[in-house]
Amino acid sequence: MTPQMQQSIQLLQLSTLELTELLQEEMAENPMLEEEEFTGPPDFSTEEPETLPEDLNGTAGDLELGHIELDQNWTEYFSDSSDLGFVGNGTSYSPEVEGEETNVQMAQEETLKEHLLWQLGISTNNELEYQIGEYLIDHLDEDGRLTVTVEEVAETFNQSPEMVESILKTIQGFDPPGIAARDLRECLEIQCRNLEIDDEEILTVIREHLDLLERRRYREIARALGVTEKQVQDIADVIGSLDPHPARQYRHETIEYITPDVFVEKVDGEWQVRVNDEGSPPLRISRKYREMLQNRDGITEEEYEYIRKKFQSAIWLIRNIEQRRRTLYRVTKAIMDKQTGFLEEGVTSLRPLKLRDIADELGIHEATVCRVVNKKYVQTPRGLFELKYFFSTGLDTTGSEDMSAKSVMEIIRTLIEEEDPRKPLSDQKITEILHRDYNLTIARRTVAKYREKMDILPTSKRKRI
Repeated sequence: MTPQMQQSIQLLQLSTLELTELLQEEMAENPMLEEEEFTGPPDFSTEEPETLPEDLNGTAGDLELGHIELDQNWTEYFSDSSDLGFVGNGTSYSPEVEGEETNVQMAQEETLKEHLLWQLGISTNNELEYQIGEYLIDHLDEDGRLTVTVEEVAETFNQSPEMVESILKTIQGFDPPGIAARDLRECLEIQCRNLEIDDEEILTVIREHLDLLERRRYREIARALGVTEKQVQDIADVIGSLDPHPARQYRHETIEYITPDVFVEKVDGEWQVRVNDEGSPPLRISRKYREMLQNRDGITEEEYEYIRKKFQSAIWLIRNIEQRRRTLYRVTKAIMDKQTGFLEEGVTSLRPLKLRDIADELGIHEATVCRVVNKKYVQTPRGLFELKYFFSTGLDTTGSEDMSAKSVMEIIRTLIEEEDPRKPLSDQKITEILHRDYNLTIARRTVAKYREKMDILPTSKRKRI
């Protein structure tokens, strides 16, 4: 595999943000590259021209044949740093503005430990109590539950269990409510206490009947409490509003920023595809450095070889970026042509689609289609979707066209959202509706699998009184 082909494959796999980073690196390393003024998105409705961009016509061939010579003062151009790399928008950061120092600092989110230690610090002036409290905080799991016993901590610090229990109770009064509990029951009780929920029936359910509540055994709970099933439903609603994972809000995950790689919009009644070129501005060979390639006098063979390689590298990059843009356009256009129903009507009209379908239509390899759609996002009037979203297996229908698995899942979701909560639909009933109203042949276990995949509870757990 040639270096040009390797680079072409690498670029094809990059998202718009990743391409932006790579181009900045390339422009910083290759003095031959510079940005061309952006004049709008290219038109890919015609076939790719056989010639290089205007700035490169004939030049690459002359260079390969050794016909281009460098000016003897070429070293002076290389010492001019203004044209040696990526040039931004003309602005730069300076630590001083009008004689005053300006500090730029990234804001950092507070961790759970920092939040709890701050509260501990203003709750006690006793050094030993602070140390024991810090030890307890250090032994909370990702849900905020205590992972050591009071007796173990007491032994570690050679103190009484009663003292440690007192410090633990103090921490359990901190924000977020429910923190430092030893189990789910205590977690929910702490939240009730903090929220001033003192209903004895609610507390009894938390202490004695959580297992029945989880299984929606309302009748048994009602009989044990001497209340109606409707009252048990109200109790369940209150308990359901509590947070069994109080530390979850402090789980800082990496935020992934998504930039659409392609846009699809309707123009004059037709669906148009436009590649996002914001991350890859038009590039050209620097005119200044092209003028350098006129005379070889005064330079060594090694120096000439360096500038020749940089020049050829720039040509490859420009062509491969153009190839990536064109391939992304063609693949997206082919996908959207097959998924017009989705654009017009939504997810329920999504058609089954395989990588091979697009590959055969465009005359390219399936692996190429896979590289194009991976980590690429398309902005449509229906929202932002990963290109992989539009590929789905099909389910047989008695109609003219099969339905995609995603469209069937969306129909199931809608049916459940619109059901009577007092008489929720069983998986078998949903199967019958799909067959009757959508001519869809599907097994009950497939409906159950799709429901579970969407994190939708079974019938018994969706029922309300």
